[in-house]
Amino acid sequence: MVPIFGGLDYFIIPKEYLDENLGYFLSLRAFASVFVLIQYVILRFSKPNAWNTVHAFVFTFVVGGIITLMTARLGGFESSYYAGLNLVLIAVNLFLPWNAVKGALNSGIILVQYIVVNLIFDNDYKLISIINNLYFLAGTMIISVTIAHFKFNLTKSEFEKMDVISTLKSQQDGDYFLTSLVLQPLSLNLSKSDIVPVEFFTSQKKKFTFKNWTQEIGGDISVSNVITLKGRRYVVFVNADAMGKSLQGAGGAIVFGAVFHAMIQRTKMLEANQNQYPERWLRNAVIELQKTFESFDGAMMISLVIGLVDEESGLVYYINAEHPFPVLYRDGRASFIDSQMYFRKIGMLEIKSRFFVSLFQLQPGDKLILGSDGREDLMVFDPSIGGKSMVEDENFFLHIVEQGKGELKGIVLALKDSGDIIDDLSLVKISFDPANRNVESENSLRNSFQNSENGTYTNGRKPTEDLETLKDLISSSSKNGDIEESIRVAMRLVDVYPGESNYFYFLAKTFNRHRDYKESVEQGERFRYRQPDHVNNLLVLSDSYRRLGNRRRAELLLNEVFSFEPQNQTAINLLGKLKNHNGKNLIKSN
Repeated sequence: MVPIFGGLDYFIIPKEYLDENLGYFLSLRAFASVFVLIQYVILRFSKPNAWNTVHAFVFTFVVGGIITLMTARLGGFESSYYAGLNLVLIAVNLFLPWNAVKGALNSGIILVQYIVVNLIFDNDYKLISIINNLYFLAGTMIISVTIAHFKFNLTKSEFEKMDVISTLKSQQDGDYFLTSLVLQPLSLNLSKSDIVPVEFFTSQKKKFTFKNWTQEIGGDISVSNVITLKGRRYVVFVNADAMGKSLQGAGGAIVFGAVFHAMIQRTKMLEANQNQYPERWLRNAVIELQKTFESFDGAMMISLVIGLVDEESGLVYYINAEHPFPVLYRDGRASFIDSQMYFRKIGMLEIKSRFFVSLFQLQPGDKLILGSDGREDLMVFDPSIGGKSMVEDENFFLHIVEQGKGELKGIVLALKDSGDIIDDLSLVKISFDPANRNVESENSLRNSFQNSENGTYTNGRKPTEDLETLKDLISSSSKNGDIEESIRVAMRLVDVYPGESNYFYFLAKTFNRHRDYKESVEQGERFRYRQPDHVNNLLVLSDSYRRLGNRRRAELLLNEVFSFEPQNQTAINLLGKLKNHNGKNLIKSN
């Protein structure tokens, strides 16, 4: 502004003084401009320090000084150029964040300059002019200093609040960072399977920077691993979404991850835990998770899909606890493998739903896509309202999977192109490619042995045998009364084709007749985990438990029968026989 006002000099200076003063004024302005520019360079390339305030006083002294010299050349106290001093007062006092003391000192520099210089050079001054000019200068000084005082206090208060907020933010980000460090090693893809490869994608909504690290935190977690049950390898997988945002969600994910990894390690280390069928392992896993989260009294819950994939057959055993439905991508088309929700979130109190395991048979080349609700929590453009709204189409994600051709990278790109993701997003892709089975696993399969001692016939599988052939063998053996042969073939069938659920009921019923009640319970419970409302199987189980001496369990199963068929005569008879452990076998042939 200093050099710009040089144009004003041409019009303000009286014509009789123009020639002798214009050049002088421009020289003063040039000097002040160069001096201020040097100040700017010094301040620009130096670090902030306590001496920076001195530059403001020097600025006032130099710029106010040249204006004072101009007033002395144009009549002293009679000159109207003193108005420029008001601009200097306002500019410095209001633009700089300093207190009333510094503002008063800065104003005093201008006031003293103006009085002393003009008293020296103006020998013919009038007292009224001095009073008039000082009145306006003092008024500007008081107003600017007062405003500077309040502005400084407000600015100081803002900075203090920002400092508190910054400190709290730094502490919060530190908490986030430490929490993210705990969560990261729990969300791991450790399946290492060529036949059932698993891929993850996770993007938490809350992203933050702590010192030199950029991290994210949220409640989504995915885990995969490989375990062995009854001599067979299974890929275990889970995609979960803990209740709450940021830290709360991450806390739930950490609790889940720690418990789940502990279960995996116990299974790998203890032979007793490996001697379970997949249905029972899933049941025990869900019950342990439920008991853990119940201890938080409903304050922490988690939705999930947890399951096992049989590497040999491609059969998927899974449980969906109020999580988005898994999607099957087959032959370029996407579809849901579920259409109904059966279980509430893990950790919800007083759950009364009957436990069972869902099954799905993967075909070679199939891809199973799991995802948290972030896959549908998108803000997309709605032309009907001319703005963005939440996705309401229940088939939206199916179209996204088809656009992405079943690949996680393509699915994520399609989601981002469709709208704004407003929640944590995690995706899991499970493929089935039996062509990748290596020679070692094939040899292990061929060398598996049949153990027919004490009524068990597991691992006697011949994967090349046709399903219909095995069914015919079972049928003919049963008709011929060869119970042992029918059991042997049926055990082979469910081992090679574990998705044939009805043959577990057949085995439970046949073992019961063969008086192998322990194995009857084992096979009957497997069937019950798949079809909990099958009344005849509940009757078989109740009778087998009764004969094993577990009357409490037998009665509970009969109560389930009565919940379906209150007048079931077989159940009534069995209930009457519970007091007689050696009672007659009442299980009918159906």
